[in-house]
Formats: sequence, structure tokens, C-alpha cells
Amino acid sequence: MVPDINSVPMNLHRIFTKLNLTFKGLTQADGTFINKRHTMKTHLFLIFALLLLIGSVSAQDNKASVSLTAAIYEEEVTGNLDKAVELYLNILKNYPDDRPVAAKTLYHLGLVNEKMGKQKASDYFTRLIKTYPDQTEMVALAKAKLATLVAAEGASGSLTLTVRRVWAGDVTGKVSSDGRFVSCTDWETGDIAIHVLTNGQNQRLTDGNNPDAIIEYSVPSPDSKSIAYYWSNDDSYDLRVVGLDGSKPKVLKTSGKEIHHFIPIAWSPDSKYLLTEFVKTGGNSDMMLVAVADGSAKLLKEKGKGLPSDGDFSPEGRYIAWSTKQGISLFELQTGTESLLIQDQSNHSVLGWAPGGKHILFSSERSGSAGAWLIQVTDGKAQGEPVFVKKDLGFLPMGFTRSGAFYYAVNNNVWGIKIAELDPSSGKVVSPLQSAFKYGNMRSPDFSPDGHFLAGIVGSEPSQAVIIHSMDTGEERELKVGGWIIDMGQLQWMPDGKAIVVPASQAGKGENLIRIDVQTGQVTSLMTLPTLGGWPQFRFSGDGNIIYYSRPDSSNMNEFTPVAHDLRSGKETIVTGEQGVVSPDGQNLLTSKSLDGYKTQALYIIPVGGGEARELVKAFRGMASWTPDSRHIVFLKAIKEEEQVPYKDTKWQLWRVAVDGGEPEPLGLNITGQLLGSLKIQPDGRHVVIDDVGVNLEVWVMENFLPK
Repeated sequence: MVPDINSVPMNLHRIFTKLNLTFKGLTQADGTFINKRHTMKTHLFLIFALLLLIGSVSAQDNKASVSLTAAIYEEEVTGNLDKAVELYLNILKNYPDDRPVAAKTLYHLGLVNEKMGKQKASDYFTRLIKTYPDQTEMVALAKAKLATLVAAEGASGSLTLTVRRVWAGDVTGKVSSDGRFVSCTDWETGDIAIHVLTNGQNQRLTDGNNPDAIIEYSVPSPDSKSIAYYWSNDDSYDLRVVGLDGSKPKVLKTSGKEIHHFIPIAWSPDSKYLLTEFVKTGGNSDMMLVAVADGSAKLLKEKGKGLPSDGDFSPEGRYIAWSTKQGISLFELQTGTESLLIQDQSNHSVLGWAPGGKHILFSSERSGSAGAWLIQVTDGKAQGEPVFVKKDLGFLPMGFTRSGAFYYAVNNNVWGIKIAELDPSSGKVVSPLQSAFKYGNMRSPDFSPDGHFLAGIVGSEPSQAVIIHSMDTGEERELKVGGWIIDMGQLQWMPDGKAIVVPASQAGKGENLIRIDVQTGQVTSLMTLPTLGGWPQFRFSGDGNIIYYSRPDSSNMNEFTPVAHDLRSGKETIVTGEQGVVSPDGQNLLTSKSLDGYKTQALYIIPVGGGEARELVKAFRGMASWTPDSRHIVFLKAIKEEEQVPYKDTKWQLWRVAVDGGEPEPLGLNITGQLLGSLKIQPDGRHVVIDDVGVNLEVWVMENFLPK
């Protein structure tokens, strides 16, 4: 039952593996973290609120105080600053004559706006002082805060934060500390490269001429003389370093046994060590310190699952800042001890340690939406509260330069699901391609078993919804998945048509297959997935009780074992024999074999009851699907035998070939696209859907935001 060539284009699994970094959001595992400290704080707050209610004169007189208590809870316990502001403003509107409550409300509005980095903070403190002079205690606090803000503004000078686009291209690397280049990948040749920002030219650093290689997570050294990167092909998964002087790449580590791959995160300030995440086949990770000289590695921390791949050294090399479930922590290298710097119950990630060592830039949703924040640090301790810097800071950090400019990647990729009408008897296309959904930016389509509905994943990042489109009425419904983040991978209807299944992640739970009830929208986890390293493929048995998928071998990460997972018992058994996509009538398997080092494929038919594989199409490149009557295979074929490369359009044609033999025939549909992801035929044979992604990634820089 595996692989599923209905859902994943031939020869594209490696490309989507590479783009998995690109398409994911900034934090790999999203959701709300919960710990004992947060629970204790919540309980204490609720006790305080109860005492406040008990001490009130009457329920009517205490409405303002109760509302204020609820607003402070949102601010200080849940960290939902946007919600807190909404509640505070409602209090001022509804209870302007309750002077003690109104004064406290203005004070907290000032505090919240200060946390969010907004200029209104001073306005609220000033308004409190002028409007409620009789509230002496609150006035004194407001004056103190106002004086602090004025002093801070004077110290920072008259800086105006600026952002600008510097390049549209590959974003798998980071910026050099001198700001001269960003590391990147040459997708056509499979080489590590740099993009020189001063002249806009790309310069390859290797000459492997291996387009099947995957290169990502590249990080320039602090002296801008070397680049560390992750490299893989079919036989090796390496952590490598290459110099800008033309020297050959140096292999520091090669994966094997339990190690799935490596993620170089940051160089030590002296360029002698690499903070590297070792990702294991079971999904857990270790944070390691790798010596560049000899490749020896020292364990810093067993990281586990569900945390972003982040971290950065302090400029003097004493600390490493990284994310934990509790918030942002500092790891002291000399003592090997870790301490919590700031608590953060929202999605968060370390973006970088600013030059000078006084501030750490981090991402957080503490205000209710994603944004960049600064925390001042002295001797390993946080000074004051985090200060808001900017909302929606791209999706991938690309590092600081020595001048304090911060580079980041912006994802403008646009997915699209197109549909065309077919003549069921001839298979010919009888209408032009058009958008299948009213919603834009959709991916991973699949028809319901009865053909009356088409489902797709909303392609925005982070992806947290699917759309159900009625083929009969055109009506569309959105189903959200709550705290789950839908990962790159296929969408699959369950055989009974009552639910759809997608791969998704959540903090502390890793990657799962989740079931979404199409009537109620209820989301449940069906099973956890191992670290697959790319585009999870799975299929159901006819009764929906078995999930077939490929599991990475724990002793050899290059090998995958087909497995049948029983949803009733949780038991897994290895599937033997030939693997492929079963025809609708259950008589044959459709499978493929790679030729010429993944450059082309051949399609084969194998009888389910046993027998020799029979070749249908040779030199095929694209996707394939059974027709509902099991008599033909419909496939996409590249017009020119050229490699699919992101940022580069390829021309395709829709063809079909009879299972009983004969020459393939075109069906009258030409398509131009960059990366085609799915090919599905409606169960009644009247429509075909195809999805495509237009890769549009940009590098931006943010400047003039660090305090002087």
C-alpha cells in the first residue's frame, strides 16, 4: 500500500523533504505549554479573585472590580495582551465613574502597551495623572513609569525601525556576520552557495553536480570564512563544513544507526564549535557541541520532542540561549547548568543574541499573535519585561550582523488546486483548468469516497484549517484544527466518508495523524508518526481499521519499512511482498521504479494475487492515478525531460495508458507549474484535480531597533 503515488509526485519526495523546512512555520511544534509553575500561578490568582469577591459590598457595586480582575488575569496569567487591552477599554467605557478602578485600569493599559512596545503607554500614564489626581497611589506609580519611559526614549535616541527586502530566492541559510552574503543552496546543481548581497550574484562553494543532493540549514561562521550545513543524498546524511577559499568540504559527522539527520544551529564566537541538533529516528533530539577541528561531539542536553530548532551563543561565548517548554532558557557552557531566563506559555523561539550581548531577540505569541520581542540580559539574568519589536516577523530567522541588523525570511508561497472536467468514456479533458475552491492558497486535494465532496488544506502558515467543497452545490465549509498545526503531507478521506485525516503537530505530542470529523469538526489523534524527514505517506484499508505507512528503520535511517498499523489495537506489523497503490477493483498494484538516479521513473503493474511486474510506461516523470474503472492509469508527464527545480516552471501534459497494454495517449491538457503536488480523479471519472505551488521566498532585513 506504500508508496502512494496518487499523493506524492514521482521524484519530488526529496524536494518536498527539503522544502519541509521552508513550508513550516517559525516554530516547528506549536500549541500552549503547561507546567506546574503556570498551574500554581493560576490557582493563586483565582484564590485572590475569590477573596476580592468575598470582600465586596455587593455584586452590583463590584462589577467593575470583577471586570478588572478578569482583565488582569488575561494580562498576567494567560499572557493574552490583546484580550487584556480589549477588557481594559471596556472597563473605561462602562465604569468611568468608579475612580479607583478606572485609575488602576489606565495604569494597566500603560503596562500592557509598554510590553507590546506601543507609544500609547506614555499616553495612558499621562491620562491617569491628569484625570485621577485623587488616586494618589496610582498617580505615583504612573509618574515613576512615565519617568522610566522618558529616560529610555532619551537613551535610545531617535531611532526609527525600518524593514526592507534584500533578495527573492532560497532561504535555507543565514546571513554572514559582516552582512556581505547569505548562505543558500543551488537547487539545480545540489551545491552549497552564497548570495552576495552587494552585487546580487550567486557563488557556488562546491562542485558536486549532484541535483539529487539535499542541502539546508546552512550557517556562516562568525569570521565569515566557512559555512556549516546539512548534506544528504541516497547514501549519506552528513554534517559538513566548507570554506569560502575553494577548499573541499569537510565531513564532521555522518548519520547512522539512531541518528536521522543533523541541524547546525549556531557557531561559537571563536568559530571552533557548532551547536548542532542531532535528530534521532524515533523523533527525539539531542543538543550537541561539535568540534570543527575533529568532529568530536559533546552532549549538552537531551532535548526530546516538540521544540523548535533554535539557539544562539552569547557574544562572549559564556551562554547559549534556547527554547524550553517553560520559555527561554540560558545554558552556561562552563558549568553545564541551565536556568530559565523568561517564562513564556505561548509559542516561542530564540531568534538571535544581539551584538554587544545585552539583548536577546525572540519570537512569541504572548500578545495573542506572533511577533518579535527583545529581552535585556545582564550576567545571565533578565532585566525588566520583554519589549515588543515587530509583529509578523517572517517565518525563519536568518541571523544578526555585527551592525545589529536582523535578517529573516518571508514566505509568499502560494498553493493552488485546479480542476478540469473529463469525459468519463474517453478520459479526454473537456474544460480548461480553473480554481477548484473559492478559497485561495489551497493544497493536498482529495475527493470523498462518494465523489460529492472535495477537501483541501489551507496553505497559509501556520496551516490550521481544511476546506470541504461540495461538488454538487459549490458550498464550502471551513474546519479548524484547534491547537494542531497541519504539516506538509497528504490529506486523505477515511473510507466511510465521515472524516478526513492529515499529518499535524502539537507541542509535546510530536507529529500525529489526526482525524477531523466532517460533520462536527471534532479533532482526535489516530496515531503518532515517527520522524519521517519529509512528506508523510499513508493509506487506509478498505474498512478504515488499518493505516499503511513507511516507518524509518531504527538501525539504518536510509531504509524504510512498510508497516500496517491497527487502529483498534495499536499493534504494528511489517508488510511483506510488493508495495504499491491498489486498483479500485482490487486486482492490481501500481508501482514505480526510479531510473538514472531518480531522473526518470517507470510505471509497473503487478497482479495482487501474484505474478510478474509488467512495465506500462518508461521514462515517466510526474504523478499517476488509477481511473475509477481500473482500466487506465492517468499520469502527468514533463514535456521536456528536465529536473523539477523550485523557482523554475516546468511544462506538463496529462496522459493515460491502458492497463491491458497499448501506447500512451495525451488527454488534451497542458500545464505549466513549478512543483506539482497531487493528481486525483473523481470517483465518477468526471473531474481531475491537480495542485501546484508557486515558490516565492524572500529575504528581509530589520534595522534600527536595538536600544543604544
